[in-house]
Amino acid sequence: MAAAATLAHRAGDFTTFGDATPFIAKVKELVPLFAANAAEGEKLRAPTAAVDKALRDNGLLTLLLPKRLGGAGLSFSDYSKFQIEAAKGDPSISWVIQILNGCTWVASLASDALQDELFKNGAVPICSAYNPPGKARKVDGGWIINGAWPYSSGSRQAQWIQAGVVLEGYDGPVVPGIYMVYIPMSEIEIKNTWFMTGMQGTGSDTSIARDVFVPDHMMVMMDKPYGHIEDGKRNIGAPSDNLTVVPVVRTTGIAQLIGMAEAMQAIVESEMTIKPVLTTFYAKRVDSGAHVHEIGRIAAQIDAAKVILFDALATLDDVALTGRDFTIAERARNKAACGQVIDLVHKSVEELMFMAGSSAFALDKPISRFWRDCHVAMRHVQNIPMLGYEIYGRDRLGVPNISPPGAY
Repeated sequence: MAAAATLAHRAGDFTTFGDATPFIAKVKELVPLFAANAAEGEKLRAPTAAVDKALRDNGLLTLLLPKRLGGAGLSFSDYSKFQIEAAKGDPSISWVIQILNGCTWVASLASDALQDELFKNGAVPICSAYNPPGKARKVDGGWIINGAWPYSSGSRQAQWIQAGVVLEGYDGPVVPGIYMVYIPMSEIEIKNTWFMTGMQGTGSDTSIARDVFVPDHMMVMMDKPYGHIEDGKRNIGAPSDNLTVVPVVRTTGIAQLIGMAEAMQAIVESEMTIKPVLTTFYAKRVDSGAHVHEIGRIAAQIDAAKVILFDALATLDDVALTGRDFTIAERARNKAACGQVIDLVHKSVEELMFMAGSSAFALDKPISRFWRDCHVAMRHVQNIPMLGYEIYGRDRLGVPNISPPGAY
């Protein structure tokens, strides 16, 4: 009861977002630390102790969480500006930041009982994995959970995991889909399975639950999904409560890709005054009209990606602040816009590596890590451009779509 009273006291009618200025300044200050620890984090396959401490000490894992729960309550646009800067230090760290911020914010859309439990001692980071789903078997007062969830990014920084499950032995209302259950990380076994070409420093290993009991209120049921407002709900009122899960996580999640591309661009530009164009008479790349043309064209592509992204983010901020309906047509357009950002970033990072030359692929070169990490990040299921374009095209033509609206 004391925890519930505390949260009720913190709840309120928040009609503005939190101030991002100190967090953006702080992450710019931390970029050298992220960069200096990137190689070691890649070997550890998780953030180093120094980076972990910096993330926790500066409150960088709960930036999207509403202020009522102890978070910073940033706008989606400001948070994305933060993520662009974080990625310039180490993409693996920006990925951990993104997953934990996004998943922790998702929990703020759940019931009072669930929010009261998760945040009774203040803001805490939550990781997530949902596919393949685990199994939830109904027992008195709750559920017995068994499952193994790969790709649990940020698993070593999180205090809870938000895990996807399907129901077994349940005679209540069953809605098709994956249900979400919250389990303390202290009851989770982490199996080292994350051995990838890129994003190796994210701790995206497999989280395993074996016969873990979870009380009823720690399950988000599909008949009362995220955003459901029960009678008398207390933990509500932040602008971010007005949005659905997928568009927010998708759109803020690709901001870091622009940061990666800009970091690669900066490396290539810094070498143009000191490296020759091999097999030509150019002693410096900056003397080559072709190279100067290319860096300008690539920079324009990255700028265009940023314009598209922040237009999409501005729509999310508007929906959050006004509480207006975020229409299916707008969601489809957002999905396609995010796909276009991916296309532009993909084209840019490939072209930058042509400019950087074959030596840029050496494993000890930072540009190589950015390139590898960016390629893995772009392949997240929410980022596949062709699916976004088909969804947008079908919506525009008024023909049956390939995904339920909640999936985009």
